[in-house]
Amino acid sequence: MKRIASAAIILFLSGCQIDPYTFAPNLTTTDWYDAGIEDAIAGVAVRDNESLADAFNDSGINRTQYLQGYSEGQRKTCQHDFVYARGLSGKAFPTSCDTVENATQLHDAWQKGADENNSSVRLN
Repeated sequence: MKRIASAAIILFLSGCQIDPYTFAPNLTTTDWYDAGIEDAIAGVAVRDNESLADAFNDSGINRTQYLQGYSEGQRKTCQHDFVYARGLSGKAFPTSCDTVENATQLHDAWQKGADENNSSVRLN
C-alpha cells in the first residue's frame, strides 16, 4: 500500500511540473531609434531595410525613426575630439562620419591621432 501511495504522489507531483515555455517572455518590437544611434556610434554606414530586418529579425522597420536615431548617433560620434581619440587608439575612422558636413576636417583629426599612434608604437 505504501508503494502505491508513493507512486501515486510521485506521478501526481510530476504531472504538476511547469512547462518552461508556457511563460516565455513576449518579444517586443525593435526600438529603431536606438538601433540607429547604436549603428552610428559603432561607425557603421546607414543600413538598408533588408539588412536591418536580417540583423534585428524584425521586418517591421520604421525607417524614419532609424534615420533620426542615426543622425543623433552621428551628432554624438562625429566630433573632432572623438575621432582624434579613435585614431590615437588605433581604431578605424567611423564610416558613419563620412556623410557629415565637416567630414574632411574630422578625417584630418582622425589621421593626426592615427599618426601619433603609429609614432608611439615605433618608440615602444
